[in-house]
Amino acid sequence: MALTLLAKLMPWLAAQRSMEDILSVINASLGAQLSWVVIEQDDAWQIACNGEMECTLHDAQTLLEQLQLRRNQRAWRVICWRRNVGKLLFPTQPFTTNKLQSGVLCKLNYKDLSIKGYFFLAFAYPLSSLSIIKNVVIILVEKLKDYMEEIIIRERAAKEMQRVVTQYKALFDRAPVLMNSFDKTNRCILWNGECERLFGWSINELNQQSDPLALFFPDPEMRQQIRSSVNTSPAVDMHEWHPIRRDGQVLTVLWSNILLPDRSILSIGLDITERKKVEQQLEKKATIDDLTGCYNRFSMLRKLKEALVQCKPDEPRSHFSLLMLDLDYFKKINDRWGHLTGDAALVHFCDQIREHSDPSYLFGRLGGEEFLILMPHTDRKNALRFSQKIRAALACSPLLSGSEKIPLSFSAGLVFVCGEQTDTSILLTLADNALYDAKRSGRSKTVVASAFYK
Repeated sequence: MALTLLAKLMPWLAAQRSMEDILSVINASLGAQLSWVVIEQDDAWQIACNGEMECTLHDAQTLLEQLQLRRNQRAWRVICWRRNVGKLLFPTQPFTTNKLQSGVLCKLNYKDLSIKGYFFLAFAYPLSSLSIIKNVVIILVEKLKDYMEEIIIRERAAKEMQRVVTQYKALFDRAPVLMNSFDKTNRCILWNGECERLFGWSINELNQQSDPLALFFPDPEMRQQIRSSVNTSPAVDMHEWHPIRRDGQVLTVLWSNILLPDRSILSIGLDITERKKVEQQLEKKATIDDLTGCYNRFSMLRKLKEALVQCKPDEPRSHFSLLMLDLDYFKKINDRWGHLTGDAALVHFCDQIREHSDPSYLFGRLGGEEFLILMPHTDRKNALRFSQKIRAALACSPLLSGSEKIPLSFSAGLVFVCGEQTDTSILLTLADNALYDAKRSGRSKTVVASAFYK
């Protein structure tokens, strides 16, 4: 009889069916009203149940706890009941207890001691052949144990996969890295949280546009460059682009593209807008005079050296004039009106020069009240005319200190450079000497250097 029952059940146990389906077949084959399998793993409980009445995990746990107390946790494998098993399983449900009489509980022994398993089978009537059912259950349990072990392995793998997926989803959504992907029809298929936060557009809003890329790059030529960098020949190295966010701000973003196995392109970007601003501020601080806003000494001398290298005797367009200026009586301004007024005088002086200069002129502060103006493709005559223009502008627009007008003037030395000079220090010395000649001869005038370095 036991072999006949097992012959019916074994094909079902070998198939890839759910535990609930297997329990249903066991109930039908053996005439049972209720069956369940309980697995305890890492303090987590699971139950698979099938039968004519509802049995919860709490009911099963209640039965197992009672048995452990009665048997003082001694080792056991199979427990059988000829009567009243329902009272043990449902002690608080009188209408249910009478529906179950005999039953069998068998332990599923696993090599992994962190896993405990139990199989329970109950009948509505007392069994005269309980030993047959007991033997069938023992064999069934071995098969169920293997089946449950496969399920546990699959569940562990599924949980690990879910954990990895959850981690990557969190990384995709929360990482401070821009990640997106567009298909060949310009439809956005990936758009992570950082993209939405930075650009201000959701993926649904993007896909309502006929050309989403136009939101970020209004210029058609630029959009074509972007598409080429992604679709034609994906750029692996980081390249700097300047997309526009929803509020109109121009961003600076480094982008790179990854070719995925399915031939789609994943674009990864870093927002470096703030870093660029800081770099620009540092660069400006390193090259610009804080007070006047013109080039500082270091930058101005570097510009002079570059102009001198490019200056060739046979290329008139490379020739230039160099004007060194010094504000007259600057110490008296500081002594009489104070250093704040002295600073205001320097700023006012520079503003007048900027207002009347050619855009190509380079203007820098050498230190104190001394300045240098480099005038590309400007001869002596035009350079002198320019210095007189500035002098006239200062006379027409004196510095105001409250209601008091403070007249400003300057002395200057002029050098015309036509490619014969090769040393910046000599040029500066020539200009400086001409400047002091202007001061010694009464100030408020421009003197042209009378000697050239060859």
